[in-house]
Amino acid sequence: MKGFKINQLALAVALAGYGISAVAAVEDAGHIDLGPVEMTPMASVGIGYDDNVYREGTGSLADKGSTVYKLDASAAFKAQQGLNTFEATLAAKNTSFSSESDANFTDYGLTGKIHQDINSRNRLDVDFDFGRYHDAGTTIDGAADKGAPEYTRTQGGLTYGFGGMDAMFRMDLFGDYNKQKYQETNGKVEGNNRKNTQYGATAYYRFMPKTDALVEIKNRELDYTAADQAGYDVISYLVGLNWEATGKTSGYAKIGRRERDSKAANVDNDSSTGWEVGVSYMPVDYSVFQLSTSKDYGFDSEDPSNSNPLFTDGYTYSLNWMHQWTAKISTDANYTFTKEDVINKNGVTQKDRTVNGFGVSVDWSVMRNATVSLSYDYTDRDESNKVADGGADSYKRGAYMLTGSIAL
Repeated sequence: MKGFKINQLALAVALAGYGISAVAAVEDAGHIDLGPVEMTPMASVGIGYDDNVYREGTGSLADKGSTVYKLDASAAFKAQQGLNTFEATLAAKNTSFSSESDANFTDYGLTGKIHQDINSRNRLDVDFDFGRYHDAGTTIDGAADKGAPEYTRTQGGLTYGFGGMDAMFRMDLFGDYNKQKYQETNGKVEGNNRKNTQYGATAYYRFMPKTDALVEIKNRELDYTAADQAGYDVISYLVGLNWEATGKTSGYAKIGRRERDSKAANVDNDSSTGWEVGVSYMPVDYSVFQLSTSKDYGFDSEDPSNSNPLFTDGYTYSLNWMHQWTAKISTDANYTFTKEDVINKNGVTQKDRTVNGFGVSVDWSVMRNATVSLSYDYTDRDESNKVADGGADSYKRGAYMLTGSIAL
């Protein structure tokens, strides 16, 4: 029976939700040799049903259901020299709705990551994402224009670490830039342009084998980039633990204070307790549980085209279970709970939001290079206004998809 690798889990728990790429879903994708570079072409086709395409609970777009067709194509490139790796994936993904064709869209982009071991005490990690994407489930202008808002993403991250990984002291310096610029339709910008810039440092002290105490300080700028759409600066002071894959568990836990400073005039600062936790537990080598949780400030992503740009203050819990039942069949189940206040640029809470999400998928490795998957996702969003016309809109949505993937 093919089991999971514990050293991959410590990386995965950094995410609030866990996903498996098309390449990873194939038992043995194989590759094409292009000199020092390996290329893995992939293709997948899916058919399913979405019972709430626009994710609305009221109005003319509420509960609009449709058959969904998905067609994805990608080419993954990888080069490796010793411990140094260079990876990039070029992908295009088309989503079409049989009875709601106005919501059709095609995403395409180039993503990648680089790991460079300069020497035993210095290392560098870089990631990037450039492409054209869409906010699925939202509209440019309600029933008047039901197209999904389209934006260009420019994202890059860098982490430089110095000090041996087994040394008593080591430090990581990091920075990240993520910009979303929306397209214009008939002179109207389809969404609120936004930019997220982050930088900081994490210091580690190894006080036990494979276990570090840590201190982290980071600054994050949340900006809606239009001149009259002020954002926030968020400074985080966190302490905690980081333990590597040992035995059956691995993960990290950080807790501390986050201070939010508004860029709008005459707005009081705010602060709250914040945390970031990710834990993996592997009772046997073919089954793994992952728990992650965070409390933080952020952008509101539920309605990017809202004329009043909004921010969030809340927490999220996510639980995931992956299990390999046989050499050919595996399952992936997840549950996410989110509780947050939705606030405007002046720090006034407009509404509160509770979201419960559940998903499950079954993967069958039909052949060495081909997989068939059946998945179901359910979302229950409950909102209530805190001010008049706060924009609360509760809804429920269920979607299933049958997908076939093959390494060409």
